[in-house]
Amino acid sequence: MAQLWELLEIEKGLTAVMGSGGKTGLLYELAEELRPYGTVLLATTTHIMRPPQYPFAATAAELASALTSHGAACAGSFTAEGKLTAPDFPGWETAADFVLVEADGSKRLPAKAHAAWEPVLPPQRRRTVCVLGASAFGQTIRQAAHRPALYAALAGVTEDTVITPELAARVLMAEGSFDVIYVNQIDDPGFSPALTEAFTRAVSCPVVVGSLHRRRWKKLR
Repeated sequence: MAQLWELLEIEKGLTAVMGSGGKTGLLYELAEELRPYGTVLLATTTHIMRPPQYPFAATAAELASALTSHGAACAGSFTAEGKLTAPDFPGWETAADFVLVEADGSKRLPAKAHAAWEPVLPPQRRRTVCVLGASAFGQTIRQAAHRPALYAALAGVTEDTVITPELAARVLMAEGSFDVIYVNQIDDPGFSPALTEAFTRAVSCPVVVGSLHRRRWKKLR
């Protein structure tokens, strides 16, 4: 089975991950897959919990040391609430062979519409991956979407409308700003492959589907 980074066509440089339904898990999976091929930095342009499995760096010198000794690290600054935000030293965007950046939040919901200031995409990015949780299919916008009013407006429906593959595709295509979509949670109870097949037919970009929990995936387009 091909590794996920291969299916998503991740290259050396900065990759931004946006959307919903598994961004952090995707970053962790990519980091472990990519470590044999070069140094890996995990960071964010918004707010995340500190990845506990990687050494933390607050300065360029600490990051260089961590990457030399461990091969992978996370970098950033801490907010008053204890969350990690973007590093405040110059050059972090190119400090490792692979820089993986979480570019927005979704309140752990499987679908999301982006506010005007989201996602926060670094200009140095080489690839942008949008994540969608398959568990959104069959739920209403009010139940499954972060920023439900905006999501409904983009789809041209009400917040009580059920999210179908075609509706989710309509919202994502209206927003754009990404190169490839990763549909996560295909191990969700009641999931049918017909759902992701219908979604893939409704979008105009590459689609990879999978389960980060079970570590299996495939490319549909």
